[in-house]
Amino acid sequence: MKHGITELDKIVDTLSGEARELFNRFYSFEIYTGSQKITAEMEDWVKKRFGSVERVEKQRIVSIKNKFTGEHSLFNGLRTDRPVESKSTIEQEELKEKEKCLFCNPEKQTPADVFGRVRGKYCITGSNIAKYDSFHSLIIFNEHNPLEIKREWIEDYLRTGERWFEEVRKCEGEKKLLQKFFLWNCLWRSGASIIHGHIQLTASRMRYGKLEVLDKVAADYKREFNTGYIEDLYKVHHSLGLASEHKAERVLVYLTPVKEKEIIVVSKARRSDEMADTIYGLLKKYLDMGVQSFNLAIFQLGDYHIVRLVDRGSLADRNSDIGAMELYAASVISSDPFKLAQVSF
Repeated sequence: MKHGITELDKIVDTLSGEARELFNRFYSFEIYTGSQKITAEMEDWVKKRFGSVERVEKQRIVSIKNKFTGEHSLFNGLRTDRPVESKSTIEQEELKEKEKCLFCNPEKQTPADVFGRVRGKYCITGSNIAKYDSFHSLIIFNEHNPLEIKREWIEDYLRTGERWFEEVRKCEGEKKLLQKFFLWNCLWRSGASIIHGHIQLTASRMRYGKLEVLDKVAADYKREFNTGYIEDLYKVHHSLGLASEHKAERVLVYLTPVKEKEIIVVSKARRSDEMADTIYGLLKKYLDMGVQSFNLAIFQLGDYHIVRLVDRGSLADRNSDIGAMELYAASVISSDPFKLAQVSF
């Protein structure tokens, strides 16, 4: 697609009748003009910052909502016209500092689970000292710097996580249904309190609320349309040029992202480590774009494993990327999904 998100109306108009009908089933959107008057005193600054006064006085805004999930994103051309690649530098010395790192000595400086530790080739598990679920542990990487990644490392992290879930099931009793959830908060912008690379694992008796909403959406969609929600979500994104297939996985540059550069992977893999190639490839592209901090989550939805990946911004930024709008209303997005797709596939 040659157009960007602020020309979504033109993009939708180019779709076939069937594809447009499916798009309209999933999404509602509006395009507005935000108007204002720039004072004479501001003109020079505005021209330097945004290129022209006219662009700032008449701003094109796209508001798009997923009708089924309620996910709602707001895009402004002044924000989305910026390049996808980031040029900000990373303070590598801070990421290399190991002197006071507890995770560099995990067997002595982190608790063990009641069933012991699970050891991988490139990682080891430890129990989370301040839990938010009854089973809440860590995959602690051998590599201190979380921005250093290799394909075989990612596969080992995920495989070790799957082995941890197996140990939890044995501990709880095979018949008890536990919800498995992987989460990787990479560096402090994403919520990580420790620099050393680690993934968190939870096994919950109760389905987490946001995942339960997705379960209900998928079930209701199947009942109403006699087809799969995930399958049709992929079809919509593919028709827009926002999705592709990689081996057994389908990759979507999400049209209603929770925050910047959100990418979703859907797979019928039985285990998360079977998705290692795709996950590694996406993380590598993220790092090549200049992403410095991210959140990654892996969970199950029906027959699928779902991966959600989102950029959390520059490590140098002092302001938060999430405010009252994101918490209580809709997500304000600066990255254009169509530009992201061009460098992701």
